[in-house]
Amino acid sequence: MYLAVSAVCDRFTAIWQTLQAFADGYTEFSAHAQTIQTLSQSQSQPTTGLAQDKDQLRKAMAAAAVETAGAVSAYAKKVKNNDLAAKVNVSASDMIGGRDTIAADTARNVHTAATANLANLGSYGVTAAKLTALKSKIDAYAASIAKPRDARASTKTATEQMDGEFDAADAVLKDQMDNLVPQFKSANAAFVTDYQNARIIVDAAAGRTSKPTPLTPPSP
Repeated sequence: MYLAVSAVCDRFTAIWQTLQAFADGYTEFSAHAQTIQTLSQSQSQPTTGLAQDKDQLRKAMAAAAVETAGAVSAYAKKVKNNDLAAKVNVSASDMIGGRDTIAADTARNVHTAATANLANLGSYGVTAAKLTALKSKIDAYAASIAKPRDARASTKTATEQMDGEFDAADAVLKDQMDNLVPQFKSANAAFVTDYQNARIIVDAAAGRTSKPTPLTPPSP
């Protein structure tokens, strides 16, 4: 209905621009309508892709961390360092399941343990380059953790803001423009008729139409 009203008003600009109050009302209405469209775009942004990206990053981090943990564990058991072995006693299921933040912390602990013993891990396949790659995977996953929830929060905020914008746009139409448009009937009845028709709200889902309060009082 908002788009229909805008289309009619845009076709008859030369008619209504002579009445300042109507022009001011239309400017205000247009601002609310534009804000609603912007918020609608934000509201409709899907979050599925963000969740999938997070899962992929988590799996990549887990694979790299488990590989490094296995190498460090082999070294620790060889030198009878039970404390080090315990620090890297992780599995892929440990990192794929459970809370998001714990998985990142577990991977960081593996990275820290490997870094501290890097000088002894060359023959076990652990290099500085591998640890750098692991750190990058940890950072990428950690950065992705909050994105799906943040997107859902933004969608909720947009929905709440849209409610206020709809109320404001309706108020401008009902309180200002609807009350002023009858003044144009004698000069351009087509504009008034088109405006009134545009103000009919179509319920597409139910196949019904409903009208707002009549713009002019009925004839006696």
